[in-house]
Amino acid sequence: MKLKQLKLKNFRGYSSDTYLEVSDLTALIGKNDAGKSTVLEALEIFFNNKLVVCEREDLSVKATSDCIEISCIFSDFPDSLTIDTASSTTLENENLLNQDGLLEIKKVFKCSTSKPKPATFISCVHPSANNFNDLLLLKQADLKKRATELGVDESKYDKRNNSSIRQAILELPLVDLDKKIQDIPVDAQDAKKLYSSLETFLPVFALFQSDRSSSDSDKEITDPMSIAISQALQGLEEEMNRIKLEVQAKATETASRTLEKLKEMNSELAESLTPEFKSDPKFDSLFKLTIKSDDDISINKRGSGVRRLILLNFFRAEAERKLSEDERNSDIIYAFEEPETSQHPSHQKMLIESFIELSNKENCQVLLTTHTPALGELLPLESLRLIEKTDGVASIYKEGDATYDKIRNTLGILSEQIPNTAKAIILVEGKTDLVFFDHLCKVLKDNNQINSTFSEKNIVLTPTGGCDNLKAWVTKKVVNNLGLPFAIFLDSDRMNEGEKTKNTKLVSINRNQGVKAFHTRKREAENYLHSDLFNGEVEIGDYNDVKEEVNKYNNMVSRKKVLEKYWRQMSFDQIRQREIFRDESGKERFELTEIIQELLDII
Repeated sequence: MKLKQLKLKNFRGYSSDTYLEVSDLTALIGKNDAGKSTVLEALEIFFNNKLVVCEREDLSVKATSDCIEISCIFSDFPDSLTIDTASSTTLENENLLNQDGLLEIKKVFKCSTSKPKPATFISCVHPSANNFNDLLLLKQADLKKRATELGVDESKYDKRNNSSIRQAILELPLVDLDKKIQDIPVDAQDAKKLYSSLETFLPVFALFQSDRSSSDSDKEITDPMSIAISQALQGLEEEMNRIKLEVQAKATETASRTLEKLKEMNSELAESLTPEFKSDPKFDSLFKLTIKSDDDISINKRGSGVRRLILLNFFRAEAERKLSEDERNSDIIYAFEEPETSQHPSHQKMLIESFIELSNKENCQVLLTTHTPALGELLPLESLRLIEKTDGVASIYKEGDATYDKIRNTLGILSEQIPNTAKAIILVEGKTDLVFFDHLCKVLKDNNQINSTFSEKNIVLTPTGGCDNLKAWVTKKVVNNLGLPFAIFLDSDRMNEGEKTKNTKLVSINRNQGVKAFHTRKREAENYLHSDLFNGEVEIGDYNDVKEEVNKYNNMVSRKKVLEKYWRQMSFDQIRQREIFRDESGKERFELTEIIQELLDII
């Protein structure tokens, strides 16, 4: 299941109904104490109520009742639910979907005790008419009785199947069910069975907090290491059981000899005593596992940044292990609170790239909070959520220039430096694009394919990490204020011909808005390298991962340095061979040359 929305009421700073729209990647931006961590902790309470536990003090000081409400709204819920061996049903048949056709689960914590326990409800469009509004709460005998009282034909349902009986009752002709939005309790009777089945499909939620400790004895580290030991012990049960029995036999023999001696002194006392093992031995507790570097330095002796980076990946490994425990539960939500803490700027960018990659997986969603411009500027605009607190009340905003402007100011994000001599701007993804275009323009001009290079026409290439993030938005705003023409160039990121990727869609959107925008026909710039540079030993197709192939060929060259190292070695003839294509009419054309000429013409 996918989390679509979180709804909070009376929880800390969120006193009135407050909604958070959740996408595959969701970034919470706001000042200190605005309510970012509160959102992640509310989700932890909803899904687990362990790492963070709901307490009476969590009730908002502005609450109008003594109940905290945390609701999660899901899409992609299961087509059917098995209640028991003889009964299966659907959420739609049970009238358990909300007005948008989504699953809305509400947990209510009554704050009359120090550790409030949740009551669980499904908020849905449900029958409210008498005799039809309580069917989920009836036992089978009561359901049969209700069906008889309402005159339901017994041939219309299976007496062993509660869902079948309910459906027959609900399908009675000429009955006004009077369906309304209401909260259906699912903590008792057949509703509890249904929810227990549904619960196995809920995503695994894993929260990585910013203020957790990070030594090699932390629970989050020792837990996965203990699991590694447990897995290693699996399959050795027979040997361990034999050792256990031998130890027990010898120990019991010693205890019996002791009691025999005791009889000589106090037979009555000795008769009242019996040797007994209180519990089976725990072999996994006998082994301790930690991780050391090649210089024999343990984790707790490393720098705080290294410890947190290792801990973060222990966290990911443990979360994935939990996910694998239940085959039916295939979705996971990672929540990272200020993951950039103690990290070098280069690591911060790697983190964002990793989170974006994680969120692109079919079964993953990522939520994070951040204060750091280096992270915030690279986040896709659609992922951004602004949290503001006014007079102690928190509010959440998404989309729109006003929201992006506030986020920019909150994070202190500035545009790339644009020189006064600039006549036009080309937004590109990264600094390797500067190498790509610099050499390409030089070679094409030297071979009389173009009249000037970008630098000669004062066209400035500006890396923004993509054209759908906050940095690109800020840069576009500055460019528009300066009245400069601009264009966009992106890798297609295609893995096969004709595939529609985020970048190809982005280019199409910008073209429809009148912006000159281009993407590569091939996967990325590296796919235009010529195999002769590698003695024909590297496979270079249109859509394969050339960076990975080159790294296998020469592991001294990192993936990020492939274009920088080899592109400047490309000759005009090699570029010509890699850029040639035939259009729909069969005409032979040269892709990169045409793009360069169009970009030169934006002035």
